[in-house]
Amino acid sequence: MSSAGSPGIGEGTQQVPGSATSMVRRLSWRDGFIFSLNMVIGLFLTLGYTIGAIGGWTAIAIWVVACLLAWLQNNLFAEMAAMFPNRSGGISVYAYEGWKRHFAPLGAIAAFGYWMGWSLSLSVEGVVLGKMITEAFFPDSHLAIRLPIGHELGLPYLIAIGAILAAWALNYFGVRVAAGVAKVTGTLLVVGLLVLAIGPFLVGGAGFDAGRLTFSGTSSPFGWKEIVVWFFITAWTTYGTEVCASFAAEYKNPVRDTAKALRISGAFILGLYFIVPYATVGVVGEDTIAQNPVSYIGIAFDRILGDYSWIGQLPIMAAFVIAMMTATADGGRSLFGISRSGGTIRQLGVLNRYGVPGRALTTDMVINIAVLILLGEPIAILLASNLGYLAAVTLAVGAFVLLRRDQPDLARPIRLAKPWTAIAVALFVVNVFAIAVGISNPSLTGYGGMTETVVGIGILLFACVLWYYRQRVQERSRIEWRVRD
Repeated sequence: MSSAGSPGIGEGTQQVPGSATSMVRRLSWRDGFIFSLNMVIGLFLTLGYTIGAIGGWTAIAIWVVACLLAWLQNNLFAEMAAMFPNRSGGISVYAYEGWKRHFAPLGAIAAFGYWMGWSLSLSVEGVVLGKMITEAFFPDSHLAIRLPIGHELGLPYLIAIGAILAAWALNYFGVRVAAGVAKVTGTLLVVGLLVLAIGPFLVGGAGFDAGRLTFSGTSSPFGWKEIVVWFFITAWTTYGTEVCASFAAEYKNPVRDTAKALRISGAFILGLYFIVPYATVGVVGEDTIAQNPVSYIGIAFDRILGDYSWIGQLPIMAAFVIAMMTATADGGRSLFGISRSGGTIRQLGVLNRYGVPGRALTTDMVINIAVLILLGEPIAILLASNLGYLAAVTLAVGAFVLLRRDQPDLARPIRLAKPWTAIAVALFVVNVFAIAVGISNPSLTGYGGMTETVVGIGILLFACVLWYYRQRVQERSRIEWRVRD
């Protein structure tokens, strides 16, 4: 679930040894749309936990609202993408451009926050894939390794670590993720999605019953704080269609293709995030999903396809594997891009002899394994990574307002009407509110605590330390807290 773009900090595409001097414009808006299909994996990651906690209809309402907000944000990002058509990196670039005149370190926070959201999805995907494989093929396994710190490593976690190492190795030795791979991923996902979305209404034996969806779930009573915290967690899976903006420098027509990809993908995900939970809960039921927050996928396919459930499960598993390769490539290239732009230590901005950012890839791999061991549960990892990701999105939304005020004469091939400024302010406030409630009440999900909040804040603060070290020690330059053009 990640893009192939690298978020830089206020810089254009960097010329590096063995690479072209600029991005090649080969993509159409359809390619960006295909990349956004990887976001559906986020639905699989969170559906079981969310519905088990707050009920099918409540979860669907949260997803629909979040998708509507994401669609509105995508319109803001479309205007800013058209302002910087040759810049790779997506929303972190827009965040830097908007905030650099006011507080330049926010550029480092936005870039690392964006990296957190996409990169740490690697460990989340690894855990869920490990649980799916274990429950499908090794249900009686009791293998477990106890460590002095962190989470007990059962077979699902060992599979996850192995998958992370494999994804790293394939990328380290020169494997590159391209639009063609994303198309394969999207195709595999569509197969599984069609079975889940349409199968319950075509197969009489599936036992679909809309009465299985409730507003209460199977947990203890919950209030508005719990709803906001779950919104905070699932926002990563709904806001992620902004990934289309990361390819602005690679679209044949950056203005038209970026805007079209952003708007169409946002609308498509909105529909998908309603029909898939509706159909799945109607077949499996909230109680079963609550007791099986990961294996509910296999149960749903069993009830729809019977002995042929593998037809639905294998494409989903394959999509997870390819998404992990994509997340590894993106995480490494993100760190590489940040370094090349001066936002973190020089050591991460080095290519290996295979022409890939080996040090950055290795750093990304080590961080993901450490987070997996320390936090364990997918929701706990999302609680940590969501802070950075939502911070990046929120700063990018705020940048829309700041760019309108600070640089009103800057060329805007796409110019939204004046009311969109007020919409941007409202979105900014909503996101800040969600972040505040989410990081201060992580235990309300039942899967996390202050450890996750501390990890998320710690990574962002460490990003600021590395930014300061790069400027003062490695570059030996005066810190510019506010950057003027």
